[in-house]
Amino acid sequence: MENTIQIAERIKQLRKRLHLNQNDFCKNLGIKQSTLSSYENGTVSPSNEVLYAIAKQYHVSLDWLFGISDNEISLASMGDIVNFLLEMNEVRELRYELEINDKLFNDRETEGNRWYASIKFYGNEKDYPYNADMCQFLASLNESRESYESYFTPKEMFDIWKKQKVSDYSPFPVTRKTYQELDTVTRLKLRNEYLEKQFQEKKSDSKKN
Repeated sequence: MENTIQIAERIKQLRKRLHLNQNDFCKNLGIKQSTLSSYENGTVSPSNEVLYAIAKQYHVSLDWLFGISDNEISLASMGDIVNFLLEMNEVRELRYELEINDKLFNDRETEGNRWYASIKFYGNEKDYPYNADMCQFLASLNESRESYESYFTPKEMFDIWKKQKVSDYSPFPVTRKTYQELDTVTRLKLRNEYLEKQFQEKKSDSKKN
């Protein structure tokens, strides 16, 4: 019974964090609103199939749903991490740029030229309002992680900081990007316009320099 109540609390917590009403939450799972209500009230325990569907649809770990772990996101493999980055790329309010350095002389790293890939968030991007929040969070993470890994901050304090950050940012909902289905002619036309715009911007930058 205790496990059923814990699962009920986690399902309700997840739904509210996603800013979904019961009907919208149910649509993606193929269950009735009344069934979800009984799950959230703790009167009925969801089947393993339903719990798996919730975990898959809303990208949370089964351990978190069962109350075994406080880690909401499941990162059990490199595939989970890749999927997380791909999901983040679909968020409309956030944009990261990729910088890749794989040009190594004779395929050898030197102290001044290492093989790396980095993810960058530019905080003043007007089209992506959460970029500034991400920059602030990463600055805080950098400071807190360094403090923990240098043995200044105890583990329990670091764990409290992590939970607090998740709580701070949970009220910020995200939406997904939408992509048009384009025919070949339209796609190539837009591609040419994009390349022309890139060319003009580079031309303008070279004149300024």
